[in-house]
Amino acid sequence: AILAHAELHSERILGRVIRDGVLPPGRYSDKQLAESGISSATEVDKVIHAPRTTETTKLELKQKFWSWSGDDYDVKDPTGKIYLKVSGKVFTIRDKMILLDASGNKICMIQEKIIGSSINDAQSFQIFTYKPKDRGQESTEKDDGTPVYRYAVVHQKVWNTGNNFGDQYNAYLYDNNEQKEPPLFSAFRETWRWEWDSKVNVFKGDQVVAKNGNLEECEIVAKFGMFDKNWWDNVVDDNSLYGIEMTKDLDPILNVCLAIICDAMKDKADDK
Repeated sequence: AILAHAELHSERILGRVIRDGVLPPGRYSDKQLAESGISSATEVDKVIHAPRTTETTKLELKQKFWSWSGDDYDVKDPTGKIYLKVSGKVFTIRDKMILLDASGNKICMIQEKIIGSSINDAQSFQIFTYKPKDRGQESTEKDDGTPVYRYAVVHQKVWNTGNNFGDQYNAYLYDNNEQKEPPLFSAFRETWRWEWDSKVNVFKGDQVVAKNGNLEECEIVAKFGMFDKNWWDNVVDDNSLYGIEMTKDLDPILNVCLAIICDAMKDKADDK
């Protein structure tokens, strides 16, 4: 009862703040998505597999789908159609996940990176594709003997950009195996949320850098985490679904990878 009262009080305060046009620190999931996901860091002609989104797009994930248990699972669209499959493989040194299309063909690989790119990187994961991202790109890793190629990397930051609370995750594209600046995305985990209700908001990375972390002046391009039944038009009466919501002009597979990585990092940090 105390927990329910505290939650209701918090939501009432949030409602008043939002009506006044100001979001409290760390709470941006109620902010509207940008009209387009394109930024100065976007390579418009390149995607991992599926075409860029042409409208606001939602994908449904099972609860705690990103656990490194080694279980396989499906990512679905709101109609229940399989959008892609994820196969987890747990290793002693580095964990990895393989994303496959609905027919079971490999799309990309997510793998933990032992050493980050700077002392400000608490954890790092790389995204690899099965064909070169750039002309002349050399393979640096293999998946069961098959060459794979660096596509992007995600770092959880030790020190956040600006005066922001909550975990920060920066996603960078590779340019011929070198990390490309500025970050394509800067994602922040919401504060003031219960543990079971954690959400992550994905901002345009170039704006976060340019505005020195003033998120009020930065555009959100995607959101993911646990959402209640009102977030989906066709779900049953529960609040145990995870999802991703993306604006148009985004690489959908890259954003699924980012969602997986952010929560894998959180799970690993919680286990320490």
